[in-house]
Amino acid sequence: MRIAIISDIHSNVEALTAVLEFCRFNRIHKYICLGDVVGYGPDPNPCCELIRGVASVTLLGNHDAAVIGMMDTEYYYPAARRALIWTREQLSEDNFNWLYGLPYTYSTENLGFYHSAPILPSQFFYVVRNEDAQAHLKVYDRLQEFNLVGHSHLTSQYLLSPRKVKDVSGKPVEYQHDRKWIINVGSVGQPRDRDNRACFGIFDTDEQTFEHVRIDYDIDGTATKILRAGLDEKFAKRLYVGL
Repeated sequence: MRIAIISDIHSNVEALTAVLEFCRFNRIHKYICLGDVVGYGPDPNPCCELIRGVASVTLLGNHDAAVIGMMDTEYYYPAARRALIWTREQLSEDNFNWLYGLPYTYSTENLGFYHSAPILPSQFFYVVRNEDAQAHLKVYDRLQEFNLVGHSHLTSQYLLSPRKVKDVSGKPVEYQHDRKWIINVGSVGQPRDRDNRACFGIFDTDEQTFEHVRIDYDIDGTATKILRAGLDEKFAKRLYVGL
């Protein structure tokens, strides 16, 4: 079975549509969303509705939590906070209630899914440095063999043994005996690894492998709608540079 792992859409329906269109023709059997369906972008309701239609599991991201009032918006800088409040005003009642019911984590077989660092999912910590991954040695026995993470909008990967962590970003991800993985799956709607294409991951349960996939999409269309909605222009500009 091939699982598409989608994260950090951030109300970018052009990027999400391009990813789902790719998946339609590339043998995807299941969709799992790691959260942050909303925030920053101009299309919160269409993105919620698309994910509700395809994902068997969706997790709660920090922007989702802030929009529905489960996280203090004061945590965010002013432009992001204004986008959260704008998003809250735009959301339909059905989509608001759907976000409110999302869990922090999900696991199945040897796979663990999280929006943020597995060590304490409800606190939305990042895994962006070796030190962040090393903190998980304290909970090594609680980790799955493959731990798929969003939140950072990056594509870094860490291979863990009980006493050691190695940054293996950019290298093939496959099952390794007595080792565990923490994998940042990237962002569909707002990549920050200097590649402006939408990013998501595919896990093959038969082969026990993971790969990142990059998809071109209509950045101009999203950027124009961000400006028309009155959201901060930086949210439009950053789409072009992948930062």
